[in-house]
Amino acid sequence: MPTSLRPTISRVLSPSSLTLGVAALQQTMAMFAGLVMVPLIIARGIGVSAEDSTRLVGIAILVSGLTTFLQVSRWGVLGSGYLLVMGSSSLFIAPSIMAGKAGGLALVCGMTLAMAPVEALLSPAARVLKRLAPPLVIGVIVILLACSIVPVSIQQFMGGFNAGDDLASWRMLAVGSFTVVCTFLANACPWGIVRVGSVIVGLLAGSALAALFGMGDVSHLREAAWLALPQPGWTGLAFSLDFALPFAILYVISAIETFGDIHAIAVVSGEKMSAVENRRLSGGLMADAVGSALAGLFGTVANTSFSGNIAIAELSGVTSRKVGVIVAALLIVLSFFPKLAAALTIMPAPVLGGSMLVAVAILLSVGLRILFSGQPSHGELMVAGMALAIGLGVQSSPAIATHAPAWLAPLLRSSICMGTLVAIVGNTCRRWSKA
Repeated sequence: MPTSLRPTISRVLSPSSLTLGVAALQQTMAMFAGLVMVPLIIARGIGVSAEDSTRLVGIAILVSGLTTFLQVSRWGVLGSGYLLVMGSSSLFIAPSIMAGKAGGLALVCGMTLAMAPVEALLSPAARVLKRLAPPLVIGVIVILLACSIVPVSIQQFMGGFNAGDDLASWRMLAVGSFTVVCTFLANACPWGIVRVGSVIVGLLAGSALAALFGMGDVSHLREAAWLALPQPGWTGLAFSLDFALPFAILYVISAIETFGDIHAIAVVSGEKMSAVENRRLSGGLMADAVGSALAGLFGTVANTSFSGNIAIAELSGVTSRKVGVIVAALLIVLSFFPKLAAALTIMPAPVLGGSMLVAVAILLSVGLRILFSGQPSHGELMVAGMALAIGLGVQSSPAIATHAPAWLAPLLRSSICMGTLVAIVGNTCRRWSKA
């Protein structure tokens, strides 16, 4: 496949409407559980009512659709023009729960809105960041993004957080493994539409086996309303300087993640690293910031780009931004129909985990491809290895921040932030030593 294709053109040349629809449906299915999980965790952590939890999730789905549309469409300085799906960010779970306990959902949404300009201010600096981030650094970021999904993927693969004594049972592992195998077999199928929809095939096959084993709880599907209108601004807004720094730091980390995701989807789309335009980078960061501001204003939690969906695009070979427009439309529609949204969340945990592991594997391959695209020297590989070691070490040992100041702890606990910092500093020092 030629590498000169523009990112707005799919690697599946001239995809049909059916192909675009299937690709968009599996993009939506792949990210939906993660999208609704974040506001649900925050709502439960704060202890709000079931009605308020439903509202929080409904607004999150709506804002995800609006932000995805901004990201793929490029409205002036907004958007990268790449197939980047946006949704609620798990980065903000801990500070949002702390803010919620201190001042309710009004404070959560107020801080989400007030600190979003931090990422917007980083948008013009994309040109500088790109100079500091050659393929070596971008590859490290993408690999760490993939690795950050591994813990929750494995947990879901084994049965999820509520599996109890059934965790890692042979039934759970069988369903997860069956999902993985079916996904890869479908992706190797010579029939184009099956290959494009390989994720859907895997999810359906895994769900069928799970049903045979008696897995799945459909009670909340019966209870969900058919129609519910989102109520933007329902929480009100409140602000506190006590939470300004934690939210600001997390917006910096979110910007780094989105920066890496933009490069990853560009490579998946067939572009060379050097061809990624600065305006696409700055537009992508700005869309992320505006999306989070909308989230706070409308009454839900901050968002970011979903790295796992890049792997879905790589697997299907369909990277047209038309897919993103369809995904955005689906999400907006789902925000008005809770029963349809609930239908996408009844997927058994090992099925979701199997699909997530496939995404991790593909995202890792994209990161390695980027890392080695610059033909790194021995010294550069040493820098990359140290950055990955530090990043993965932080991920596996969050206690590293136990004695750190409160403002520094979020940075030290972020594998992506620490790994990126080591990669940039190490690569810069290496270049200076050779000058």
